[in-house]
Amino acid sequence: RSSPGPGNPDLRWSVEEIKNTPSRGDGVPDRDERVERFAACNFARDLTRAIFNNDKQQEDNSNRVQILACYYLQLFFMFRSLRQEEAETVAVAATFLACKVVDLPRKIRGILRSLNQLRVQAGDPELVEDDQQRLSTSVLRIEFQLLRIIRFEFDLVLPLDFVATLTEALLVQLTRCEVFKNACKNTPQQEASELRTELLRISGNFVLDSFMGFAPLLAQPRVIAAGALAIATRYIRREMAIPELCGLLNNADASLPTEKVRHVVDEILNVFRTKSLAGRAAAAGGAAAAAAQLREAAEAVGRHPEVLMLQAPP
Repeated sequence: RSSPGPGNPDLRWSVEEIKNTPSRGDGVPDRDERVERFAACNFARDLTRAIFNNDKQQEDNSNRVQILACYYLQLFFMFRSLRQEEAETVAVAATFLACKVVDLPRKIRGILRSLNQLRVQAGDPELVEDDQQRLSTSVLRIEFQLLRIIRFEFDLVLPLDFVATLTEALLVQLTRCEVFKNACKNTPQQEASELRTELLRISGNFVLDSFMGFAPLLAQPRVIAAGALAIATRYIRREMAIPELCGLLNNADASLPTEKVRHVVDEILNVFRTKSLAGRAAAAGGAAAAAAQLREAAEAVGRHPEVLMLQAPP
């Protein structure tokens, strides 16, 4: 197939291609790259919440901006190395562009005010005028690079748009699944119906988290929604194994290949591994500590993957 990039509107990579990012070519280990990408996405999400003042009435818009900002950041670092561009600056530019794409544009001054608000909360000094000017120039430059990467295409379908319909389809499949039926205390139809609200909420949260890793670079939005739904179901109903759920989703929708859904599941779980280690690294001080801890955790999870499933937060 054609090479991913500005000439390929699909902008998807294979699992093997993900291993050859520009950062990897610059000598950044896989684990360090994941931690740095995660931290930058987390920064973009915090910035977005500050921009929307954590307003519950704006939660849907805020979530969409968060997803787009993380997606743009992930895309950017498929073309540039983490050693070529400051990740937090890219996060600001990605957020700036994402606000425009959801038709809620913010002036750069407003973005900088929210950024200074975050800095003060973190105990850092506000950016002085010269620093703000330099950042503004960089943001506009990176925004233009992002526009070239996405080929000025703004009609992006998001995984959140598929969660509700896939939830309904999976609930029907659960009522026919022997493992689910054998675990039910009431009728399968009743217990499946009672899952609906929690499944929608938790899978929506997993969709947001998926964009802090490589999942959106690997799969179509519908497949990402399916992977998030599989993890959410597993989180609520421990008797349902991931392979079984991937099969049920494929039964419900043939456009959801079991292998691709499983890749998305793996990538979402990688986000939680990275999240845990990024937090510890921040306390311990430095990406080197994060990388060492990530290696240790990856080995532990490889031996006992069920531990991670039990710890994944809603």
